[in-house]
Amino acid sequence: MRTMGTMDEGTAAKNETDSGAADGVTPRGDVRETTAKKERARHRQKNRRRSSNATPNAGHNGEHAHSRALNQAAEKARAHENQGTERGRKSQAAEVAPDAALPEKVPDDPRKIAGAPLGKAQLAAMGKGVQYGRNTENFDPASTLVRPSMRILVGSPSAEKYDRPIKHDDVVIVPEFFCAENDWSLYYTLIEEMTAVQTGAREQKGSEWISWHEGAHLICKNPTGSKTFAMIQDRMGDYFGISRKSVGTRFNWYRDASDWKPFHHDSAAFNPHRAKNQNCTVGVSFGGERELAFLHAKDPDMKIYFPQKNGTLFFFGRDVNINWKHGVNALSYDEQLAQLGKGRISIILWGLAANCVDEAGSPPMLPYSGPRK
Repeated sequence: MRTMGTMDEGTAAKNETDSGAADGVTPRGDVRETTAKKERARHRQKNRRRSSNATPNAGHNGEHAHSRALNQAAEKARAHENQGTERGRKSQAAEVAPDAALPEKVPDDPRKIAGAPLGKAQLAAMGKGVQYGRNTENFDPASTLVRPSMRILVGSPSAEKYDRPIKHDDVVIVPEFFCAENDWSLYYTLIEEMTAVQTGAREQKGSEWISWHEGAHLICKNPTGSKTFAMIQDRMGDYFGISRKSVGTRFNWYRDASDWKPFHHDSAAFNPHRAKNQNCTVGVSFGGERELAFLHAKDPDMKIYFPQKNGTLFFFGRDVNINWKHGVNALSYDEQLAQLGKGRISIILWGLAANCVDEAGSPPMLPYSGPRK
């Protein structure tokens, strides 16, 4: 009835003529028009009452709610459009000059020939088309512009400093940083110097070997009497731009092939005081080859192992220390026999790397229960 009553005056007049209404009888067109007018009048009066009773904060009445819903729908549509545009902007190929060092006769890129069809990856980069495939996780290049659980990088042993920005998800491995893999001279020099400090006429306080991590290996809390240790510490800090003011150190000795290191977090992951002065862990391995192992803190089945050969330098960032536990894997019985009783030294340095890049989405620190008693 309401729909029929919204006809224009010309249509209503035609209905009146066609009806052949007798005098004194209200034509059906008039009934419909009158009903429509009354309906519209009721709606206008109802809306006026709502408007007069509304307060500045009364946005929940029917008229305001309808308007708000329309605005929200429009904003959502604009956001969806902008999201596609932003995704395309972030993932689009940068307009740069071709590589001048390429041979002159390199054929043109077939994707850039006029009229060439666009693939799913090209369309997805523009914010169009299908992003997923039967055996493809995502065709959109922007889907890869996210933080990883861990980023593995390899540094150059010949460089004076690490030449890339450091991120908190990074693990950096630098093979043969201090010496060739088969040159064990630094390993034995360190043992000789520590022995001299521990047994000499002027024995240095705190330089003795002590059992650590419930007997898993040995440490020296004060190895500063070793000149080689001091040289190694300085070079490690210089390579990663770590201020000497913030440095903490550890001298670990895996005396033979049976020693190892259980999984753990370094204390900066949960100790607020340490976290102020430490955003990375740096270490160097001398002697027998072992595996630096990482165990994901929330997934015990996720493990990553890195070979630690003689002379290898390693680094991992703040968020790696929070998201992962780390340790040094034990060797099997046969592997211990193959090592012929050879040990391993790891010198550890904790500090503030000035070249670190902060990113959104870093994990919070782990719960802290106070210092160990």
